[in-house]
Amino acid sequence: MEPIRISSPADVISYMGHSLGYWPQESLVCVALDGTTLGPTLRVNLPDTTDVGEAYSDRVAHYFGVDHDATAVLMALFTHQPWSKGGPKPFATMVQGLRCHFSAAGLLVHHVWIVGPTSFVPYDGPNSTCCGQEIPLAALESSTLNAELVYQGSLIEPSDTPAIPELTATHADHDAVDSAMRFMASHPAKGLAAVYRLWMELIDHGAEPTHDQLAEVLAGLQQVGLRDQILADMPGINEPMGSTLFGATDEAPQWDRIDRSESLLRQLLTIAAPTHAAAPLTMLGHICWWKGKGTAAANYMHVALTFDPDYHLARLLDQMLGAGAVSGWAQHKHTAYRNPH
Repeated sequence: MEPIRISSPADVISYMGHSLGYWPQESLVCVALDGTTLGPTLRVNLPDTTDVGEAYSDRVAHYFGVDHDATAVLMALFTHQPWSKGGPKPFATMVQGLRCHFSAAGLLVHHVWIVGPTSFVPYDGPNSTCCGQEIPLAALESSTLNAELVYQGSLIEPSDTPAIPELTATHADHDAVDSAMRFMASHPAKGLAAVYRLWMELIDHGAEPTHDQLAEVLAGLQQVGLRDQILADMPGINEPMGSTLFGATDEAPQWDRIDRSESLLRQLLTIAAPTHAAAPLTMLGHICWWKGKGTAAANYMHVALTFDPDYHLARLLDQMLGAGAVSGWAQHKHTAYRNPH
């Protein structure tokens, strides 16, 4: 794959959207630089108020500081906050705090932009009290980098909210799933082993599952032990289950294998009744968390807990997300998920 070349502010803003896979809303986005090499992209929610305390800047700098190879950073504020000429610059306290934290860590803040609904501007204009010259967002569509990435198949979704198939009785197959669950209850060792082999066959050989196979896998995932084994084996690395589930291994996971698992889990949702949906929803959220997509993971947990408020794994992941926990893989550039395009 040819190296990505960034030569304009429009290229940078486009890259942020392509790197995340969606257009961020009310977000601070930071891209690490190791010399002239692009590093990980970090996105966090902007604070609810423009009067930001020290804790916010400290938390962002901590998340960003895990990349020990970074030498500089590019920042953008995606917001609907106005930046009218002569008015105060949005989030001035926050930006100044981040500059100080990054500087203390030896990171140079190369550029900061504000990206609004229709245009973007450099944060620093001719003087310290105003922003730079406004540039229409239409410039992003014509940027060289955006054109190259779109040609390679990369798309920027409108938001990071996952498209969760509607779970209705029309598409759900209660009978097939319940029948498979009864068989597993009567023959636990044989039934669960068969589901595990089927999952591995579908993931490793790329076969298109039949309706009955989807029902069998969905039934198997209702068993917590099999669900956890499949989650732990999903990354395709020989590490302890605890380390794998928390994304805490030095070895990078096989992200293409995880992507295939994600696709299969989404197929399961097309036949899942609400009573069977918590397992695949939670596993999809877990994958999002591995990839560093916290907001999408939280959305999956919310839906899973809507169907089953007592689903333990969903409650655990929801608590971790609420505490700001980030998977180990997402914190290091050699293990972090990369958009395949």
